[in-house]
Amino acid sequence: MKQQTKQKRILILAVATVLILATGIAIYTQYAKSPDKNTADCANVSEDKNKGSGDETTPAKTEFTEEEKERIESQTGVTVTEEGTVQVDIGAIQAEEESMPISQEEAAEIVIKELGDGSEIESMNVREEQDKYYWAVRAIKGGEAYQVWIDAETGETFINQKE
Repeated sequence: MKQQTKQKRILILAVATVLILATGIAIYTQYAKSPDKNTADCANVSEDKNKGSGDETTPAKTEFTEEEKERIESQTGVTVTEEGTVQVDIGAIQAEEESMPISQEEAAEIVIKELGDGSEIESMNVREEQDKYYWAVRAIKGGEAYQVWIDAETGETFINQKE
């Protein structure tokens, strides 16, 4: 008798486990198939705002306001054509970077020294803000991202913050 009761309990437990697992798989499959819709529902965003996301290709922006065009073209080597495409002159960007009193390598060394061993540079470029040039550096240390700005003329740190 005890043997049969034990077997029934094990059978019931196995069936319950299978049902729970099947329910979990069904729920996961439902959410995995439509992430854009579920994200929109969770964020209370209308479906119109999610059009063009997911597997669809969003067309490139080809119309800019004068303010947008001015902001885009304020970057060295970047222009907006009459057709609305953005062109980047890599040579102009490199020439600007090479003309800085503090080189890219020196700025990278300053950031590594400031953040300490184990830090790695992820990206860096020259930016002009208020008629001064800065090396804008994104670095990673211990799985955390940092933004560090180095004055391209003096080598002084202007910003050092965790993202």
